[in-house]
Amino acid sequence: MTEYLAEADPRWAKHSGEEGHYGASEWGPEDLERAATFSAELAPQARRVFEYLLRNPGRRIHCTELVDKALGGPNESDPARRVAGVLSGMSKGHSNSERRLPFYWWEAPEGSAGATYAVRPSVAAVFLAAQLRAA
Repeated sequence: MTEYLAEADPRWAKHSGEEGHYGASEWGPEDLERAATFSAELAPQARRVFEYLLRNPGRRIHCTELVDKALGGPNESDPARRVAGVLSGMSKGHSNSERRLPFYWWEAPEGSAGATYAVRPSVAAVFLAAQLRAA
């Protein structure tokens, strides 16, 4: 089942993120230049995952789909670990951005495997506008 979260959905606040997901400001319309710089500093695999999330704003995407569709599969034994490792390739862009990480993630419910990831619609709009501006 595909799950989309609206901008004001309270589940955004119930994410599993830790360091990098709290304390700093959310991305906003004033951050177009910052978003372009962030994107330019992404490691190649992190860029592919992030761009896949951007093309699906608000949609919670399971780590197996990210491995299959954004990272070219085949799905390996621990896609959750692979996606988490790939997203560590955002560290340079994140540390320079003075903003929270631009994605959210949720641990799987007990009895399930893997995490889901999503980009808030307003954050996707900032990054997509920055891409258009740079083109």
